[in-house]
Amino acid sequence: MEPIDWLSSPNGKASTSKTLTLEEMEWQHIVDILEQTNWRVSGEKGAAKILGLNPTTLEARMKKLDITRVKRER
Repeated sequence: MEPIDWLSSPNGKASTSKTLTLEEMEWQHIVDILEQTNWRVSGEKGAAKILGLNPTTLEARMKKLDITRVKRER
């Protein structure tokens, strides 16, 4: 077992799941926080505050990572 194998899996066991890239992890983390904040980017309860970023920085990362809110039909 290579060190990367046990570093990327829980409890140091080999994992068969896909290892995410840093960009994929960043994308997922930002989307998770946006969903928790109902896609509010700025303000006291906004995603930027939770992530420790300026709202403009978060918006720039969202643009770079192609993160957009998908409107769900009711």
